[in-house]
Amino acid sequence: MSTSTGTGRARISVRWLLLAAVAVLGLLGFGVASPAGLRAGLSFLGGLALVTGSFEFGAFNIRFVSRHAPGLTLPVALLSYLTTAVALALVLAASSPQVVDGPAIATGLFSGLVIWLGGELAAARAVQEHP
Repeated sequence: MSTSTGTGRARISVRWLLLAAVAVLGLLGFGVASPAGLRAGLSFLGGLALVTGSFEFGAFNIRFVSRHAPGLTLPVALLSYLTTAVALALVLAASSPQVVDGPAIATGLFSGLVIWLGGELAAARAVQEHP
């Protein structure tokens, strides 16, 4: 996503504000409503952080390589995807039900995915409409 325009910066701010709001609401909602309590709220935050961190890390790598070595953009994108998949697999394999609440972490993962992809789609649409 381009951040050279004021509109791009506003989209990034909106994404981060939305992520922060969802993080607080998820922590409070799962912490109060779930039988697992605080463990569920922290699991939600963990899922949200995992998706957000891996997507931001991948996007940074892709932007960096596309500027400095455009021919390596696809391999770096695929390596970022592989890193994300391995990280998710390791986190889920290493977690036990006594530590991580499954429905809460899944909700956090899905929430982060929707917010991050929504921001990317909005940015792509803005670039397409205003070349």
